[in-house]
Amino acid sequence: MIDILSITTPFFIIIFLGSFARTMGWFTNEHGQTLARFAFFIVLPPFMFVSITSSPITSTVDITFLFQYEISTIIIFLVASIVARKFFFLTKSEPAMFALNASYPNYGYIGIPLCILAFGNGAAIPMALILVADTIVLLTLTAISDAKFNSSSLQKALKNVAISMLRNPLLLAVLLGFFSLTLDIRLPKTPSLLLEILAGAAAPTALFALGITLIGQPISSVKSELGLIVVLKLIIHPVLTAVIFLYWPILGFEKSNILWIKVAILFSCLPIAANVFALSQFYKAYSGKSAAAIMGTTVIASITVPLTLFFLQTIG
Repeated sequence: MIDILSITTPFFIIIFLGSFARTMGWFTNEHGQTLARFAFFIVLPPFMFVSITSSPITSTVDITFLFQYEISTIIIFLVASIVARKFFFLTKSEPAMFALNASYPNYGYIGIPLCILAFGNGAAIPMALILVADTIVLLTLTAISDAKFNSSSLQKALKNVAISMLRNPLLLAVLLGFFSLTLDIRLPKTPSLLLEILAGAAAPTALFALGITLIGQPISSVKSELGLIVVLKLIIHPVLTAVIFLYWPILGFEKSNILWIKVAILFSCLPIAANVFALSQFYKAYSGKSAAAIMGTTVIASITVPLTLFFLQTIG
């Protein structure tokens, strides 16, 4: 529990500083949106690139492992999207953002350091594979969902998907990072240092912008939506992942490779990534609720993540 708090406490402090600055009148909601755009377009892409290329992948990509992990992610995303439209009557880009909240874990800010702390350097390979595959799957699902329900025809929807992919800096950074890692391309010292400096600004910028946006949000009017997001992200997602890997080993992924399975379950139980807030700003939908959901799941995860780690110690 102390280890979890030592990781999450700095994020709470940065979020509080953003909220405090907004309360003091130093920043407005518009300033928060500007900072969020800076995070999305300028510093989060280098963060994703550096995170991927610094992961020591030394073995062949295990497609069965990725397939089994992504099944749970896709199920959560699709169920959340349907519920958002049918029961909460969300429209346009909002269901996609609701679904992204329910399925996008906080890999970079919490998952990677926590996983290394819990399982050691042997966890680096499955972590890197999940980071690449899950980011591509979730950003693709979000783009398709957004284009589908904001277009008048299938042709236009497909065109919008392609444009969204080409204009999405996070997805492009992930793809570049994956190819650089696969081809063992090493950047010269100067551009490498530049990317590391920009990447270092990603977490504080996104979290500070998040804190600014939290102030003045009508959280009480959306309790049911946020409650469902919490249940889907922190409870159903890891339980579904555990069931798929431990009791439904499709395509023959070796159950004996318990370390990889533990990484998959731990990653699926993480709170919502701060990237989701930046993405909600990019799609101009569900921003305030995303900010509240990120805060809420991060607080509750201080209880649910240790419980998940306790469960993981009992298997294998």
